[in-house]
Amino acid sequence: MLTGIALKIASTLFFSGMLALVKYYSAYPVAELVFFRSSFALIPLMFWLLARGNFPRALHTKNLGGHLIRSLAGVGSMSLMFAAYSFLPFADVTAIGYAGPLLIVVFSALLLRETVTGSRWAAVMIGFAGVLVMLWEHLGGHADPRASIGALCAFFAAVLVSIAMIQTRRLTRTEDTGAIVFYFQTSTTLASLLLMLAAEAWPDTAPFAGAIQSQAWVWPTMADWWPLIALGLLGGIGQIFMTQSYRFADASIIACFDYTSMIWALAIGLLFFHEAPTDIALVGATIIASGGLLAIYAERAAKKPS
Repeated sequence: MLTGIALKIASTLFFSGMLALVKYYSAYPVAELVFFRSSFALIPLMFWLLARGNFPRALHTKNLGGHLIRSLAGVGSMSLMFAAYSFLPFADVTAIGYAGPLLIVVFSALLLRETVTGSRWAAVMIGFAGVLVMLWEHLGGHADPRASIGALCAFFAAVLVSIAMIQTRRLTRTEDTGAIVFYFQTSTTLASLLLMLAAEAWPDTAPFAGAIQSQAWVWPTMADWWPLIALGLLGGIGQIFMTQSYRFADASIIACFDYTSMIWALAIGLLFFHEAPTDIALVGATIIASGGLLAIYAERAAKKPS
């Protein structure tokens, strides 16, 4: 179990670095950021499989439909999350995203039939109180409309990511990590590429012209190429670590350690974006994290021999 926890914490660090680049370069279309994130993430995957002597054997699959479900949920969550970073402070998006781990606990019980103890259910209830605090700040009567859009994007991204993680847990029962990551990254690359091609050809008079045409490819400047490529490399490494973590511990346990990402989010927000979190954001994040830590403590206490 400790191996799974260590891999999960490492993945949150790599993903936080990736998301910092997403926020910094949010002037580029979301589809283009998703394309860089997915296509260049294939590079560390290939090196990892070659180092294991497991390429191309690891890409064999007997469950293409399962990979499709995971990919659809993943590309939706990634797109919504990337969009949220253009509207909200870094730490706020991270905190609202904590609804994902809470939903994973619920779905783990309902869909995976994992045993979820009373302490974990308590964490869900406490955590959702914190999520409501975060959402109220951005959806209340006097909220900035842009912040409201960002908060909704972040929340629904969390819903989709919980579905993606549950499907990942299912796939790890029969599929190699390399296959899970490869089919997700490839599907997301193709989906973002198709959207950018559609945006180029979309007529001005067609429905949703403004929204779709805004996703057309924008050529990066020379200075931006390397950071955008790094975005994909960091995401690829984080994806491998995250997927591997589900092999060593229950999804509902791994989900608790998503809270470590708040440490990185606060540091990145302050150091690189000069964003000091509001008091409400800190209260909401503290409530959510406290619920998770309480569940972990109670779970370990229950397993100690009497």
